[in-house]
This record gives sequence, C-alpha cells and structure tokens, in this order.
Amino acid sequence: MAFFPTKILLANDGTEDSAPAARAAADISEGTGSELRVIHVGKDISNSEDFNDTGSGENSPAGRARQFLDNTVREVEQAGGSVAESHVIAGKDPADEVLKAMRDGDIGMVVVGNRSLGWFRSTVQGSVSSSLVRESSLPVLVVPSDLE
Repeated sequence: MAFFPTKILLANDGTEDSAPAARAAADISEGTGSELRVIHVGKDISNSEDFNDTGSGENSPAGRARQFLDNTVREVEQAGGSVAESHVIAGKDPADEVLKAMRDGDIGMVVVGNRSLGWFRSTVQGSVSSSLVRESSLPVLVVPSDLE
C-alpha cells in the first residue's frame, strides 16, 4: 500500500473561504502525483444532471453552482494543479454528499476548507468539515480560510 493517496477529493462550497483549500489540494496532488477530483454540493436543485449542464443560465441555481465549480477548477489550475474530474452534486446535506462521493469514488483523501465560525456558531449551524472529520474513515485535511 502506498503512503500517499492516488485520488484526492476537494470538496468546495463556492465561497472565497475555500480558496486556500483549493491551493492546498493542488499542491498535494502535484507533489504526490495523485489524481484530483473536485465537487461542489448544490442544494437548490434535486437533479445533478441539471447542475452539470453547461448550458444552464448564469442566474439559475444550476448556473451559479456550475460557476462555483468552474471557479474552483481555475483556482486549482492557477496554483499549478490539474483537475481530473469535476462535478456538482445535488443534495440537502453537504457532509452526507461528500461522504457518499468519498465512498463511491475510491478516494484516498479529502481536502475541505473551514470558515472558522467559532465554537458557538459551529455548534448551532453545524460544520461540514467537523462532520467529515468525525464520520470519515479516510484522512481529511481541513484548511483554514485565513491560511495564506
């Protein structure tokens, strides 16, 4: 068994806070020769095919989700990485959808950003990164939003 994963999953929420996670995923995948996959979990449409339709209008939920994903792919490429696959996944609970993508995609490691909500807001709102760390059987790298 190799020490480094052969497939890395970057789970992105489409905010500026996730840019450091994109750069970290690019660095790790390039440094280890690992394949990088990027996903964005969209909440407003029940059909993943709608999200992945590049003809969706920019102002539609599908178009905005696609734009978030495209921006993340650009961030990875600007950091010197390359993306093997990118998908928008429909779902109400981002943590559950990321966990499913991890299991279904033969992933070896997950990279996510963290907005640093603080203890109280994290407890009340929930945190995708905390859920992934708690529930994943794989390594999860949580990259803080203020990391530059």
